[in-house]
Amino acid sequence: MKKTRNILVSLLACLFVILAVPAAVSAAAKAPQCPKKQTLEFYRAYTSYGELPTEGDGYIYIKNLSRSAVITNVRSSNKYYTASKAAGLNAIFVQTTSGSDHLAKDGEKTKLRFTVKQNGKSYNLSCAVTFKKHSRVFTSIKIGSKNYAALAKGHWMVEDKGTAPKSKVKITVKAVKNYKVDSIEICYKNNRSKKIKNGGKVSLKNVASIYINYHITAKPKYYKRPTAGYRGFFFGGTVKSPLHESFYIDYIN
Repeated sequence: MKKTRNILVSLLACLFVILAVPAAVSAAAKAPQCPKKQTLEFYRAYTSYGELPTEGDGYIYIKNLSRSAVITNVRSSNKYYTASKAAGLNAIFVQTTSGSDHLAKDGEKTKLRFTVKQNGKSYNLSCAVTFKKHSRVFTSIKIGSKNYAALAKGHWMVEDKGTAPKSKVKITVKAVKNYKVDSIEICYKNNRSKKIKNGGKVSLKNVASIYINYHITAKPKYYKRPTAGYRGFFFGGTVKSPLHESFYIDYIN
């Protein structure tokens, strides 16, 4: 009886292995998919010279993209844009073509076509991209009695030609739906910096700039958490994922 039971256990174990192999092969062989349409929002800067445009870029996330996948044969209907595989992400990175000084325009479009080679197969994908000025992120940015929300709309930075308060002030930031404030960092002219919680009080004597760090809570379609190969940059700063960004106020007095 014991011998028969051991034989049955062995047979069942072999059966599980046989059933698991096709499932693993099937998962590995799933075809990659990308959105048919994608809107990429671009930020601008507001300086003492007025509003400055920026280049257009962003990520298009691909479902079932293998880490070893190769992106080839990239074609763009708009000569000012191209794309390549994004390191550490299941995405391609759309950016301005090398050597071009083109600046993004609101409503600008391009149709991207590219080939994904993975698991011994090639897949032809395409995505219609529309660039738009970035929508509002903050409903309120109160630093003492001054509210920067209107100036902050669609901008990654604002230069303030005024004089910052020299006494302790309360800094309170409110974000729109799908965005969340993570921290507020005060940078001083002596290279010292200090982080405070949203709604906290801080002295702005000798302040150089104020950073508001935030992230989007509504993940893009097919988005997956970055792997170790990802290196995130956002207008001169580093971020831990493409969902994280920073807005800063630069005092130029």
